[in-house]
Amino acid sequence: MDMEGKVLGNRYEIIEKIGSGGMATVYKAKCRVLNRNVAIKILKDEFANDAEFIKRFQVEAQSAASLSHQNIVSIFDVGKDDSMHYIVMELIEGKTLKEIIVEKGKIPWKDAVKIAAQIASGLNKAHNHHIVHRDIKPHNIIITKDGVAKVTDFGIAKAVSNSTINAFGSTIGSVHYFSPEHARGGYTDEKSDIYSLGVVLYEMCTGKLPFDAETPVSVALKHLQEQPEAPKSINSEIPDALNLIILKAMQKEAANRYASAKAFYDDLTKLLKNPDDVTLLKDVNLSSAEFPTQRIPVVGINNTQDKTEKIDVKNTIEQDDDEMGRKKRVTKKQAIVRLLIFLLIAVVLFFSCVYLGTMISEKILGSNTTVEMIKIEGYSQEEAERMLAEIGLTMNVTGYVTHPDYPLPGYVTYQERSEGYRLKKGDTVDVRISKGGAKVIVPDVSQLSSTVAAKMQIEKNGDLVYVEAYEYHDVIVSGDIIRQEPKANDEVDSGSEVTVYISKGPASGESGLVVVPEVEGRTEAEAREILDKAKLIARVTYTKSPTKADGIVLSQTPEANEYQTELAEVVLVVNRLSDNGSGDVNNGENEGPSTGNNEGTPSTPAEAKREVKIDLSTVGAIGKFNVKVVLEGNTVGKRVEYNQEHTREDGMIIVYVTDVKNAMVKVYINDEVVSEKTLK
Repeated sequence: MDMEGKVLGNRYEIIEKIGSGGMATVYKAKCRVLNRNVAIKILKDEFANDAEFIKRFQVEAQSAASLSHQNIVSIFDVGKDDSMHYIVMELIEGKTLKEIIVEKGKIPWKDAVKIAAQIASGLNKAHNHHIVHRDIKPHNIIITKDGVAKVTDFGIAKAVSNSTINAFGSTIGSVHYFSPEHARGGYTDEKSDIYSLGVVLYEMCTGKLPFDAETPVSVALKHLQEQPEAPKSINSEIPDALNLIILKAMQKEAANRYASAKAFYDDLTKLLKNPDDVTLLKDVNLSSAEFPTQRIPVVGINNTQDKTEKIDVKNTIEQDDDEMGRKKRVTKKQAIVRLLIFLLIAVVLFFSCVYLGTMISEKILGSNTTVEMIKIEGYSQEEAERMLAEIGLTMNVTGYVTHPDYPLPGYVTYQERSEGYRLKKGDTVDVRISKGGAKVIVPDVSQLSSTVAAKMQIEKNGDLVYVEAYEYHDVIVSGDIIRQEPKANDEVDSGSEVTVYISKGPASGESGLVVVPEVEGRTEAEAREILDKAKLIARVTYTKSPTKADGIVLSQTPEANEYQTELAEVVLVVNRLSDNGSGDVNNGENEGPSTGNNEGTPSTPAEAKREVKIDLSTVGAIGKFNVKVVLEGNTVGKRVEYNQEHTREDGMIIVYVTDVKNAMVKVYINDEVVSEKTLK
């Protein structure tokens, strides 16, 4: 079906098709309401016509939409247009992790660990909200152009696996990443995601899957019965600690895996700081004695092959027949012996052919026509060229790359032909040359309003390390950023520390530090009294939220338990439903007279207010979302005038902001600007 140009839900205009999977076709579209590009997944007919699946899918998608994390692809909307069911998601420019693995074969272990740590961080967020992915695999992980890993399809996998559609028949690729409990059709939980992430990390580091076979059923049985080959035996470059981390995540018994995605993340980040620290998993004993081959009972795994043939795995395994088990073990042993004999013969024949070919070549063309390749990796470009010239070969540089083992520029990091390979004199050998350690531009965090935001900005790509330091300051209030080292826009080596100096307030004097009390949920009068006792000044702004109690403080900035200097402002957002306020709302101290049908009035007579209307019924987010109104200007700096959670059912709300000429008013929905206006 040609979808380009069609409009779904009278809102999303289809631009082009960008992908297709087993469950849905993905399109790039434009949201006409918010004027932004999004990705839309339109479910295929076999899903769209299953009423039970659609019901379950909508529940799961709405649950997943509540997640907000930098490593999770956001779900904006779920809808239906005629018979088409669709999901509106964040549009990510990048490649799937599977595409990257196919292109590169394997990924440098440090990069693989950084990606896995980001995925673990996203999983931790989901697990804390009691959401289990159930289909973690490289196909469901998108790597942006900036190197950020984004996990997609949260909650959707559960709807698929619980539907009447056979799991193996519809997700052939997924079975390679199934946990043992998933493969046997048992109960799956957060630790199932940890096992799947372990498989993904295994594949990134080795370039191959731990278990593979001709049919999905055979792969599932290997997850149940066999132990994976140690990743370090495939790729000797990975550290011992990483080898142990992967094997711990892939334990057959869920109780032996990481207790949580957070624990998995912690070990990965420790590994990046100290790759030689094998004490990370000192409590894990991975000796073969602890992993005897076991026959594990399989509970009702059904497989659909060619969409017609169903195989009952339980009927293919005669586990209670001791005689059959003995015959199978003998047959397997015989097969291994035969395979070893075959490989030995093949190796002998191969080297015999190479030797005979070399001898014939030298007899016909002369003994000086071929040379044996030498090792030039690790040598400088000039030295490598000289060494090759001495044996009659030339060097061709195919590219300049960053390499963790060669931080200095000008060294050979890769040679096309390995040591011992025979070449004809005059042949060219392709090489890659190091261009030095990767450099990173330090972001500017000095103007950010919170240390949490500063930490996220510095560690966004995993190339810099955030460090906090504290100093007394007579002017800058406690908790605000004084400066940063290195400075913004400096070029530093990847992995460098960026120290953020945070104010502790004045070192002495009467205007010292105070702890901001908790006043959310109190009446305005109570909040003012509490702040006054804490030697803080209340600055009140009003909103109208029919779903909340009248006269109650909905939010405060700064939040409770933060340190501030005495007499610092605390912005209170108070709900006012009545036109003239109430006893709790208007204490007669800092408010002007009632203004008729206005929902809010200035907090002081000298501070005029401007009305800002926000229609929440058109917001694309599902469930609760954050609404923030920020005032920016030369005279007021940057300050939050309103910060509160809402739903689309709240409809039109009115927020009053301080009327400052030429200041900019920005409205944010979930930290994304949806409108801005200059006050005239």
